Amino acid sequence: MRSFIAALCLSLASLSSAHADDPYTITGVDIDATSSNALEAYQLALREGQREAARRLVRRLTLAEDRVDTPLDLQPHMDEYGEMQPGFALSDAIIAEMISGLEIRNEQRSATRYLAELDVSFHRRSVARVMDAYGVPFVESQSRPMLVLPVFEGETGFQMFESNPWRAAWRQNFSNALTPMYVPSRAAITARQALELDETALLELARSQGVNRIAVLRAGERGGARRFGGYLVEVAADGSLAVETWGPQTVYGDWNTGARDFVADREEAWKVQSVVRDGEETELRVTVMYSGLPEWRRLQQALTRASLVQNAQLDALSRDGARMTVSYRGAFEQLVSELAERGATLEEHPGLGWVVLTTP
Repeated sequence: MRSFIAALCLSLASLSSAHADDPYTITGVDIDATSSNALEAYQLALREGQREAARRLVRRLTLAEDRVDTPLDLQPHMDEYGEMQPGFALSDAIIAEMISGLEIRNEQRSATRYLAELDVSFHRRSVARVMDAYGVPFVESQSRPMLVLPVFEGETGFQMFESNPWRAAWRQNFSNALTPMYVPSRAAITARQALELDETALLELARSQGVNRIAVLRAGERGGARRFGGYLVEVAADGSLAVETWGPQTVYGDWNTGARDFVADREEAWKVQSVVRDGEETELRVTVMYSGLPEWRRLQQALTRASLVQNAQLDALSRDGARMTVSYRGAFEQLVSELAERGATLEEHPGLGWVVLTTP
């Protein structure tokens, strides 16, 4: 209980980390509580807000099937005695230990009621300890950002940068999602070019925005039903485009809900691909190839900051290459995938073995 009260009393001025763009930050939790006095209402609201933030974090980082029969299961379930138990049984003390920062926005107070929005950041290592304690595998890092081109089919035709309710829905902050997404303020591409998958325009857009994934999402409303669908475009290392059709999907709610549903779909796909189930470490000798100090630093950071990499030891260094011993968890394919997300390619070369290069 003391640790929970301590979390309530954290100095908000020192908690700017709640805005860091990482999957361990949960933003926009609405809190609302009423009690016999203002202090109790504040404490109750904050406690419930932290629990809701922890629920959202667990949902974000883990797959539902891996949470079954653990305190992290978010669904109510029947125990061995036939009694119905509520979902998510983490104690307030454990949740408080996981939290590294809080920020409160848009406060409203009265003598008996407290309302606000809460941003909560969680400590990676504390979260990992809790997940490991209950044997729940989880995703530890984000994918590379995806650029979204929201095209709306209105009465006057297709719109993207004009008055567009679908584009407005993407003003929500998805930078902390497992699959970060953003919409360009302006771009040298038209709605028609996007829908027709104009290769020249899409490649130039990817280059100018520094991304290798673009979602072209066409939305419209007919007969009171909102639907959207489109294409997931990925720029390969050789500059070619790989296109996957997505949807269409009906939106049960407003366009904001549709945007959140799409992000949740991409997050689920990323979790299936990236969740680490094998905790054993594997050692790999690699050669890092680079053309100068800036490139060496980028590749070194890609290796040392990869969530799967437990240790990256420098064995030898020269002007255009380095030898390193890397210890990593998970499957080799997952390591290759995560490094690719960080702009590094891991491939086998004759005579050199496994080589780390900057992704073209």
